[in-house]
Amino acid sequence: MRKSLHVLALVIPATMLFLGKLPSIFIFGSLALLAVVLDVLRAGKAPLNHWIADFFGSLMRPGEKEPPQGRVVVNGATWSLLSAFILILVFPVQVAAFAFTIFMLGDAAAALVGRRLGRIRLGRSPKTLEGSLAFLATALLISLLFPGINFWHGAASSLSACIAEALPRPLDDNLRVPLVAAAIMLAVQQL
Repeated sequence: MRKSLHVLALVIPATMLFLGKLPSIFIFGSLALLAVVLDVLRAGKAPLNHWIADFFGSLMRPGEKEPPQGRVVVNGATWSLLSAFILILVFPVQVAAFAFTIFMLGDAAAALVGRRLGRIRLGRSPKTLEGSLAFLATALLISLLFPGINFWHGAASSLSACIAEALPRPLDDNLRVPLVAAAIMLAVQQL
């Protein structure tokens, strides 16, 4: 269920491409701010937290559903909206949309393959080699098909995103991976 949300989240890069930079900054900035405010408010308000957990619980990680009273827990959707906002704010539209797309679909592929077929663990991480290869294959396919993206630039971005996704830290992968992908894409475009 959570990974199907990743496919639905493709409306984010589609919005970036269709509406352009300024409207997307406003939309994703507003949505990210609302998400952060809700995460902060639910930390101190049990009824709001219960409502959010009841309504969105099937899409949330276990640690996101019931944060300890008074402790702010930023959920994956909030990290994704923050990521979309930072991407569209800092990077060109095409790069932002590409980076978000490879993360959303690559992460879903990594989770599905890694959980079902994953055998080879990457160090102490719960991530698997099989999941990482699924991420990379998905991202490379997107690099081949994404309009306006040079495949080799996309491949460099995809490889860096795959490595960033496999690492356990720093920051949440919903923020870390697309930002790494966009930064590498921009860097290789400058070469």
